Amino acid sequence: MTRSTFKTRDGTSGSLFAGLCLSILIVIALTGLASSSPDPLENETQVVQILAINDLHSHLEPPQGTVKVGYNSSCQPVQVEAGGVEYLATHIKGLKATNPETILVSAGDNIGASPLISALFHDEPTIEALSMMGFDYSAAGNHEFDEGASELLRMQYGCCHPATGCQDGERFVGAGFRYLTANVVNETTNETLFPPYAVRNVQGVPVAFIGISLKNTPAIVVPSGVKGLKFIDEAEAINSCIEVLKDQGVETIVVLIHNGGLSAGLPNEGMKPCEPVEDIVNRTDDEVDLFITGHSHQAYITTIDGRLVTQAGWEGNFITDIDLVISPVTKDVVEVIAKNVAVTRDVPKDPGVSELVEKYSDLMGPLANEVIGAVTADISRNSTESGESALGDLIADAQLCATSCNEGAVVAFVNPGGIRTNILFNKTAGDEKPGEVTYQEAFDVQPFDNSLIVMNLTGTQIDSILEEQFDNPNSGQNRILQVSKGFSYVWSKSAPPGSRVDITTTKIDGIPIDPEETYRVAANFFLAEGGDGFVTFKVGVDRICGITDLQALLDYLEEFSPASPPPMDRISVVQEASSGISAPMVPA
Repeated sequence: MTRSTFKTRDGTSGSLFAGLCLSILIVIALTGLASSSPDPLENETQVVQILAINDLHSHLEPPQGTVKVGYNSSCQPVQVEAGGVEYLATHIKGLKATNPETILVSAGDNIGASPLISALFHDEPTIEALSMMGFDYSAAGNHEFDEGASELLRMQYGCCHPATGCQDGERFVGAGFRYLTANVVNETTNETLFPPYAVRNVQGVPVAFIGISLKNTPAIVVPSGVKGLKFIDEAEAINSCIEVLKDQGVETIVVLIHNGGLSAGLPNEGMKPCEPVEDIVNRTDDEVDLFITGHSHQAYITTIDGRLVTQAGWEGNFITDIDLVISPVTKDVVEVIAKNVAVTRDVPKDPGVSELVEKYSDLMGPLANEVIGAVTADISRNSTESGESALGDLIADAQLCATSCNEGAVVAFVNPGGIRTNILFNKTAGDEKPGEVTYQEAFDVQPFDNSLIVMNLTGTQIDSILEEQFDNPNSGQNRILQVSKGFSYVWSKSAPPGSRVDITTTKIDGIPIDPEETYRVAANFFLAEGGDGFVTFKVGVDRICGITDLQALLDYLEEFSPASPPPMDRISVVQEASSGISAPMVPA
């Protein structure tokens, strides 16, 4: 394989390749060694343009906020409004016009954790929008599996939804692009869920795209949705494809991988060191020319092990514009040039995509704008040092309220990753009055619509669940479960994993739990099946399925409005393992 020269379009990072070539040419010119005419094709190249996105998460409408794109002459950050598929489509058309050989790709999470405009229609609008823009290939992110492999297959191949049918009156035809899953294998057939790779012939040069999903997807989606599938090591799956592609004479190879790192700065600057994707890249065959990443919602252009690694933020805020400079003789990459381009809103909306967005906006309008309750102040998902948040408390209270009467639940647990945004008192858009909460706002908080499961767990098993907050590689405050009123406990920062919580501090209505006693516990379906590594939930027995977490929140706000932020006094943290050294840290 010809080793590539990698640089970004802003001129950062270079190599000795250009200087070496210049030296050789000078020597040839001075010594007159060109006695025979060289093959004119040897110095010719062709450019294949790749336009990449990742983690759109069905943000058809422009997301709130701004993105930083640089600094002005006064060293102040330059922020711009970005995103929205109507603008994304226009920017893509403009970039495609610069090169007829353009391929559109995504590193996954096109759908899932979606705004209401897409989620209400099972994400069909997003698939239709991407297809309309001409996307070619996509990796399958973890959120593509939120509703299970069968629903992802429907996204690819089409057909109306089995429960709600054809909501817009037309048959859903499926994606116009191809999902690729080199490391997602059916355990029965040993075949990949979708093709592992695809090869595009560009003017006689084969260009391969390998699709890679996040290996730990089963730990962060509802386990039943990926039952029967195994997610193998990312690097191993890539290398297996390389062997096959080399046998086919493919020299230009691109990996679309739903895994990534953290940005070290601006969108066209590098990635922080020692990120998970770095290990994957280092363990792959050098034949891979380019890695297009996702999952971490960052924007960067970097080089790892001599290969370019990119990511385009999320929510459609950026497009990574990549040029593969290829030798038609060797059919290999000689240079990769990349830059993240902000999807600014200073361009016209694409009329075709606008028509699609307006169609689904009109269909969802009456439900989205319905006022279902009110709050007295902002209720935030931001956590205290103990890991507790006011919104987490309120959602847990709503779930306890929904499950305590008929199912006998005495405590509800909520995974913080399922709480997607805050409930605000003052609105920046919409016609509702201050304090009013619409269906749209409630949905934005709890978009997964998970059923609530009530089960029997012993006091010892509840204690094990609390310890599982800290004994996972992904431990941290983002794994602290939110708990309903009446439930309290203390955890220690300095105690070793497995001993962070003293069971004698764990109480229900002020009474310490009994290790041998059985309690009725409520949790959403994701947690109940062991999601986020909380495997002890899986052993709960005498299960009853109730309403969804979204419906529980809607009912709670309707009954108890105006709701106020709970005092956040349920979870306490101490600095030392031994009791009495430091008082529990509880917010005032």
